[in-house]
Amino acid sequence: MHRSIVRRLLEFTLKHSILIIIIILTITVIFGFLSLRVKINPDVAGLIPKDERISRLMEKYGKDPEEEVDYLVLGVEAEDLFSIEKLNAYYDIIEKIEKHPIVRSSYNPFNLITFERDGKRLKIIPMSPEKRAPRTIEELEQFKERIFNDPFAKGLVISEDGKVLCTFFPTFEPEDHMTFMAEIKEIIKELGGGFKTYITGSHAFENVLREYLLRDLSRLLTFAIIIILVVYYLGFRAKRAAIITMSVVLFGTIWCIGFMSLFGLSISIVSIVTPPLVLTLGSSYCIHILNQYYRESEGHERNGSIKTSKGWIGDAVAHINKTVMMAAATTVIGLGSLLATEMAPAREFGIATSIGIIACALLSLFFIPAVLSLLKPPTSIQRQKVMEGILSKGLKHLSSIIIRWKYIIIAFLILVIIIFAITLEYQQYKTDVVSYFPRGEKVIQDTSYLTEKIGGFQEIYLSIFVPEGQTNYFLQEDVLKRVSAFEEKLEELPDISNIFSFTSYLKNLNQIMTGEKTIPENRGLILLLSRYIKAFSEEAEREDKIANVANSDFTRLDFSLWIFDHETNNIISDYKLKQLVNKIEQLAEEYLGPEIEAELWGDHLRFLSLSEIIERDQKVATVISLVLIFLLTSVAFRSIRFGLFSLIPLLTGIMLNFIFMVIAGIPMDMTTVMFSIVVIGVGVDNSIHFLIQFRHQRELYPGDLNTILSNTLTIAGRPIMLTTSSIVGGLLVFCFASFQPIIYFGLLVAMALFTAALGTLVILPVFLTLGWRAKG
Repeated sequence: MHRSIVRRLLEFTLKHSILIIIIILTITVIFGFLSLRVKINPDVAGLIPKDERISRLMEKYGKDPEEEVDYLVLGVEAEDLFSIEKLNAYYDIIEKIEKHPIVRSSYNPFNLITFERDGKRLKIIPMSPEKRAPRTIEELEQFKERIFNDPFAKGLVISEDGKVLCTFFPTFEPEDHMTFMAEIKEIIKELGGGFKTYITGSHAFENVLREYLLRDLSRLLTFAIIIILVVYYLGFRAKRAAIITMSVVLFGTIWCIGFMSLFGLSISIVSIVTPPLVLTLGSSYCIHILNQYYRESEGHERNGSIKTSKGWIGDAVAHINKTVMMAAATTVIGLGSLLATEMAPAREFGIATSIGIIACALLSLFFIPAVLSLLKPPTSIQRQKVMEGILSKGLKHLSSIIIRWKYIIIAFLILVIIIFAITLEYQQYKTDVVSYFPRGEKVIQDTSYLTEKIGGFQEIYLSIFVPEGQTNYFLQEDVLKRVSAFEEKLEELPDISNIFSFTSYLKNLNQIMTGEKTIPENRGLILLLSRYIKAFSEEAEREDKIANVANSDFTRLDFSLWIFDHETNNIISDYKLKQLVNKIEQLAEEYLGPEIEAELWGDHLRFLSLSEIIERDQKVATVISLVLIFLLTSVAFRSIRFGLFSLIPLLTGIMLNFIFMVIAGIPMDMTTVMFSIVVIGVGVDNSIHFLIQFRHQRELYPGDLNTILSNTLTIAGRPIMLTTSSIVGGLLVFCFASFQPIIYFGLLVAMALFTAALGTLVILPVFLTLGWRAKG
């Protein structure tokens, strides 16, 4: 029944070929307009699943987990930085940036709160009068004295060596990072040539990421198109093969991007691979159909010419449609398994790429025969190159080699399995966002320099608390001394650059009043600071750090920890963040005692579980895709044995790739985690084509294993090699991408599919031979 439906559809296509072409072109134009509206999403942090535990803690401590507060960081350096002229120029820029509707406020060298002794009294004042830049020599000297001596200024708004000033701008989420950053850069230009400026923060990273995504999308598509055109022309020595194939994959890619736009899917750091991947993978269906088209044309020769009837084109497509449809189905199943993952970008990638694959398969089955029916049949020379080319002759001789070396091949496979089992436990799962960018990128250099000079820009929070009913618990001297000892241990951790807390402010206050940086013996000083904090916290608009170090009844203290990777002077990775969190928790348990509880929270801790999510997603999606593909192939072949055989080549490719990743030190991250899923869905296509042809040859030559293998390798091997060459060549263009994970993704999928293709042509025949003899 299935075959008759396909046959009827093909007959309709050949009879109304022009109508079919017009319909396809119309759909392509519609999706083309939609594709122009697809959005670019450069927000890497937003792609990470919300950690429900962290979200609950943020709500508990008064932070809205849905409200994203990002920072823009502006550092400046100049030879005479502490001149009135330079400081006022810097302050003018700060004021102008603060007026931008996206910017909430700023922590800058002029408005930072400091303590000052006035006789026996204590004053809390800004670094500079009226929170502005100094205007007189007297104000300048006062400002310099305050900022150079304040312990909270160093590592926040001024570098340890006093050569760099820095301002932090908390911001809302802009609609367009590129527009926002362009406006900010225009303001900063007004500083003039006497300054060196350094810009970092999430906006700077996302702006550069957006630029790279736009550039990579066009670059990867262009290179993939060139590769496909070259491979198809060389494979068939016919312009029609190259042009028709390119039309199919180009239309399929446009449909895919149009679908993404229609359903609100955006192009992110993960889905950037979707368009070039569809362009590359979709070409494989064209190869199978075109290869069969050239083969079927020979059988329709009559007296040196070919019949005028186009029915033979339908025969060719009908003959190969099972291979195409099963190949598309397994690819979609593999990609569909990503729906079981927690990461939204992986799910979106699976959906969008599946749509593109389905589009390319349908276009191959109906657009190609519609176009071919309007063209002249292939010449005998073109057919001869397909039937008797160097590739076909080489594959014909491969069967005898395989039979002779079958035990060596089996031994090699066993060795691969052993090495894979040994190296699997060394596979790393982590995401270092900074490593996505080229090292020469300015935002990376600026971030590294400011981190070296100032310290970390990532903020996490530590709250310590006691049960309710113990009002003013953290105003007791003995308790504060215990907390202070704990804080001193935190200060020794190299990945913490700054700590803002009640005890740190208290010790600084005591140093100003008595000269000793310890918890004051005078309870009056403790109560004075507590009153200041209560007053500041009641001011709704106030965003000073000092206003958020305790709750109103002092049953809880909140530590603001500014962190970074001290080894690289850059943003801390999830792997090192996890180590830091474990160390903080150990110190809290050791120094705070059983009655004080501690909880770490903050938006940056969402990254903490990312490695576990990636590892789980990779394993779950892999198992699901393997099981579903095994079931599909077993049902399609009506043989569990053939279902298992179909998985052998791609599992070989995946194992070799995992071994390579461990040896090369390539980690699993948000992008590379999908390589095995793509390989499972696509790599099994060659096995299916080979097994279908093997069965067909077994029906034609029952009992003649040598002839069956030789014919199978000759007929199926050629499109397998051409398909693999096209796909691998298309995937290698990912090496021209700007981001390391995308480069790794293309390289890993290309390597796995190449080894899976070799496995289909070398290892699979060995198992078929052994299975044949066992059955015999």
